[in-house]
Amino acid sequence: MLATMRKKAAVSLTEWGTTLPKVAAKVIAAADVRQPHVYLRFPADPTNLGVARRDIGKWASALRLGTELTQDIVLALDEAATNAVEHAYLGRGGPVTLFAGCDKAGHCAWTVVSDSGHWRTPRPGPSTRGRGLLLMAALADEFDVTSTASGTTVVLGWPIEDLRPMGGETFGYEQKVS
Repeated sequence: MLATMRKKAAVSLTEWGTTLPKVAAKVIAAADVRQPHVYLRFPADPTNLGVARRDIGKWASALRLGTELTQDIVLALDEAATNAVEHAYLGRGGPVTLFAGCDKAGHCAWTVVSDSGHWRTPRPGPSTRGRGLLLMAALADEFDVTSTASGTTVVLGWPIEDLRPMGGETFGYEQKVS
């Protein structure tokens, strides 16, 4: 089933990286795409979030990151992607782009989520919503949110130990969900 989902993204990972804020651009430039990685671009529609969660889970499993770390990564990345889907475009469509991979040294697992929408300042005061940024910060060892006129980018990072080249079939791919 994964093979039928693979489609070339409209913009290469390297090209996309050059459009991002400095923190995210450094993550993309330092990524080891010979290791398992995920690069997705999809319309900001809640129905696409399940594909992202599934693929991030498969990526983390391919790296043997362990159950607890995998759950932290999937939850934090889901929060970032959900924020982009729910808040970036309000009343109009737009893309969400997601990357998950490791640095060339194999010491850190990184994720980047970006949109080209507009930042929505969280509402002050008590609410049953609005905890996504706090949750991402608590789950990730590295957390950065950059909002500019061209969109919002979230970078999340986790230290990892003993990352080994997996060999065999590569999980990494570029995909555009329509």
